[in-house]
Amino acid sequence: MSHEVHLDEPETFTFPALVKMGSIAAMLVGAVTFGLSFLGGTNLAFGGWAIASWYVVGFPLFGMFLLAINHLSSGGWAATMKRVPEAMTQYFPVGLLTIGVLCLSFLITDEGNHSEVSRQLYSWANFVNHGDEHSELIEKKELWLNIPFFLGRTLLYFGIWAGFAWAMVRQSRKQDVDGDYKHTFAARKLSAVFAILFGLTVTFASIDYIKSVEPTWFSTMFGVYQFGGIVQSGFAMLILLILLLRRTGYLRTAVNTSHFHTLGIWLFAAATFWAYIWFCQFMLIWYTNIPEETQHFFARWNTPWFWITFGLNPLLNWVIPFLALLPRPNKRNTKVLAIAAVSSLLGRFVDLWQFVTPQPHHDANGLPEPNWMPWETFWLIGIVVGVIGLFLFVTLRALEKAPLLAKNDPFFDEALHADI
Repeated sequence: MSHEVHLDEPETFTFPALVKMGSIAAMLVGAVTFGLSFLGGTNLAFGGWAIASWYVVGFPLFGMFLLAINHLSSGGWAATMKRVPEAMTQYFPVGLLTIGVLCLSFLITDEGNHSEVSRQLYSWANFVNHGDEHSELIEKKELWLNIPFFLGRTLLYFGIWAGFAWAMVRQSRKQDVDGDYKHTFAARKLSAVFAILFGLTVTFASIDYIKSVEPTWFSTMFGVYQFGGIVQSGFAMLILLILLLRRTGYLRTAVNTSHFHTLGIWLFAAATFWAYIWFCQFMLIWYTNIPEETQHFFARWNTPWFWITFGLNPLLNWVIPFLALLPRPNKRNTKVLAIAAVSSLLGRFVDLWQFVTPQPHHDANGLPEPNWMPWETFWLIGIVVGVIGLFLFVTLRALEKAPLLAKNDPFFDEALHADI
């Protein structure tokens, strides 16, 4: 039942000094970890950077996704918290710079040859046809997997993402001034176009930055698999950001128990969707038993990576969030929500970690085997911590630049009185 809500909230956000110091400290941890990782070779260092950069770019992508689906569905429940996903989208220009570190690695030359990272992390970048089956597979993909086209696609992806983010946030800021509903309709039109481009660009970008580490591996479900991971980790980050804001004195009235319940439902659904796609990808590849598909799992099956890929990965991404959020009261409990969110964020790291750092190569018998064991690379999470610190710094700075509450949003009153 609806009830009267007396909104007594700070209307502007000030970046708390302690949180700012924490984000800067995290960035320093990331920088030190990234530097130390070169002791294990440039392929290990840039492998960790690939994980961290794509991991964190998923947060602004999620922010745009959430804004778009709420506009398209006239979802009013999130209007009181919309400034948070809007602020998340402001990370795209910085995200381009982090991805650019990988791209710049292609330009480093040594006596006319590409850098070690391009030979080892992205083997297609320094491709030489040795006349074997694997070389022939890579050669067939050369039209897509080449450095100039890779760089061009990167600029295209971020141009689309940042352009739509700027346009949608601009409509929101205009509505703050004049309160005209036309800005909501304009954002809805932008969302319709973005929804299509989102699906395409996320699929191709995930293939470029993550899947092409294994250029001979085939998986028709990789794009939707990465989509599931982005949405789950995005809801987890959104929950933790809102809890952080409430802890520092913001959104205590505007975001109520019903909002947390809805966020819990979304996180529960996203975790279950991820588990469904995770199982389907493995089941279909196992059932068909085609070498170009099974090579990915073969390199993880009879090695210590088995317990990461088939144990820790589903435990963090699905089992813990699923069991934690299954009871209705738990979705309304901020402590349980925080546990499920942290588990999901750790799970996202583990998922990308087990995709990238094994970096399978083929032994003398032509069988795939990993270059690195789990205990040799788990500390790369420090790089992820650093880039997350960068994301928090950019996002919370963006929150300072606009009113924290979008009071002129036509759905604001509905969201303020949310009661389920």
